[in-house]
Amino acid sequence: MLPSRVMKLLLNNKRIAVFGAGAVGCYFGKFFAEAGFSVDFIARGKRLQALKNGGLKVEGVGRTPVSMKIQASDKLQGLYDVVLICVKSQDTLPSAATISGHLADGGFVVSLQNGVENPEILMSLLGRDKVVPSVVYITASMETPGTLVFQSEGKIIYGFYDDLGKDAAVRFGEMLSVTNIRHEHSPDIKTVQWKKLCFNVALNPLSALFRMDYGGMLKNNDVLSLAQAVFNETREAAAIEGVKIDESEFSDIIRRASLNPAFRTSMLQDIEASRHPETDAILGAVIRAWAKVGKTPPYCDMLYKIMNVKFGGWFQVSPKLAADVLVADKNKVLLIERKNEPLGWAIPGGFVDLYESLETAASRELKEETGINASPEELELLGVYSDPKRDKRGHTVSAIYVYRGGGEPLAGDDAKSAVYFHLDNLPEIIAFDHRKVLQDYRNKYGL
Repeated sequence: MLPSRVMKLLLNNKRIAVFGAGAVGCYFGKFFAEAGFSVDFIARGKRLQALKNGGLKVEGVGRTPVSMKIQASDKLQGLYDVVLICVKSQDTLPSAATISGHLADGGFVVSLQNGVENPEILMSLLGRDKVVPSVVYITASMETPGTLVFQSEGKIIYGFYDDLGKDAAVRFGEMLSVTNIRHEHSPDIKTVQWKKLCFNVALNPLSALFRMDYGGMLKNNDVLSLAQAVFNETREAAAIEGVKIDESEFSDIIRRASLNPAFRTSMLQDIEASRHPETDAILGAVIRAWAKVGKTPPYCDMLYKIMNVKFGGWFQVSPKLAADVLVADKNKVLLIERKNEPLGWAIPGGFVDLYESLETAASRELKEETGINASPEELELLGVYSDPKRDKRGHTVSAIYVYRGGGEPLAGDDAKSAVYFHLDNLPEIIAFDHRKVLQDYRNKYGL
């Protein structure tokens, strides 16, 4: 514990800017603000307006949601002792140019970014004594412009490349020590950075291309095989840069991903928000390392080109389309108990295949999950449900039909069981927005 006079000095005199108030910036900036530092959150557009008008809302797994007033602005104002750089890697150069005129004497920046190249870029413009390289581990997202949702506690690992950066790293550690941020000083921060890059290269591009969360990726052997291949190439890139990564690191990557199966990687979050993913910072770093010895990493190079073709220019990502069938027998409705996340009871249904009509998909999914045969002509449309937050796995639009032919169910596909429930005695845990759907059914048919 620092002496109280030092803690007081830190809290009263240090001014911090969070440059890029996304999930990473808002998560760590929140802790600095709670500790008593003066913190400015720099944001743009809808996020800026939400933070200014409603403050920052924070939801953590197993925690009571909180809301806090923060200082939000669209630009840096005055001088700062510390700037936490949380922008995407493609914005590092222009950000450094902006920040350079807003550092107080003795001020420094901390790169809380993906990739292994950003600290050197910042050092080339700001000086090696003014940059603290770090690695961030966090599973979080901005579910709405002003709402931060995190699935696990974040952590900062920091260090310095050479003696010129030691003083800034020590001072950053002192500041971290008066917050509730999990943190650790590493005497070999470059190795830590390359380990994180191995994690990102193995999971991020593939999750973005296939629109899979961690859980979906870990269930698919072809995805895992590709992840292993790009990991091996990243490991070799690290060796070219003088960093040794043990082959067992891949198993640790898979283990860590399995702890948060519903998490969508930062690349996937960017694509779902129609933002350009950090393809160059993640895959490009591997390609450039191999180029130093006159070689090209085949898997990373191909992924890089595919990502640039698909997401390098203008692109649009549409919601997934699903069709569900509410099997009704007067005041009783058929629900399935789900085997997979999100768990709970749900109306039978699933995703629509390419070149398949909604009604055909609904009939097929009902047969696969309950064994009940209902022709498309026997289905009545109840409604279309499109709230972007209705499915935590990603934006899904569902057309929900009613089938009043009844039938004895036999659970199949991803259903653990299939049971008729009276509308007045529904199960406690109902997945998605299906409790609302059931109420809409009652209202429509006067039950």
